[in-house]
Amino acid sequence: MTERTVSVNGLEEKVAVKSAAGEYVVTRGERNDQIRIIRISSDEVELDLNGAHLLVPYVRDGSVIRFQYRGEQYGAEVSSPGQRRKARGRDHSTAAPMPGLVIKIFVAVGEVVEKGKPLLILEAMKMEHQITAPYGGIVRELHCKAGEMVQPGVELVMIEKQETS
Repeated sequence: MTERTVSVNGLEEKVAVKSAAGEYVVTRGERNDQIRIIRISSDEVELDLNGAHLLVPYVRDGSVIRFQYRGEQYGAEVSSPGQRRKARGRDHSTAAPMPGLVIKIFVAVGEVVEKGKPLLILEAMKMEHQITAPYGGIVRELHCKAGEMVQPGVELVMIEKQETS
């Protein structure tokens, strides 16, 4: 049995995982879940969870797996014992959080934007994600265009930060 720390939407929990021939028993406290993976593709996993057949869409974002389950969106990160988790600071970034399609761009090069202004809409996992300005400034570069597929971590808009007086 392997001990892991799982972080789902920022909440950490220790779990024990026992695996054999593509089947897993995940123990959290008193609860045991039996999971059998049927098929994995690049954007979804088909599995049996405690006898229920599920098709779960997902995307990989570095060490985080983002997925939808029962209409809710989750981000999960798994680490082994002793493994340090990477601190993430995406609050000040215009990087794509996951692979997606740029649907609409709301700004142009040279435009002055305020913190929180919508910059663009990214469609990922059949949901629309709004990317906003992390601070006020001037849009200096657009690194994407509407209709373009982008990968996680790619800076989509470069804003020159303006100091407020």
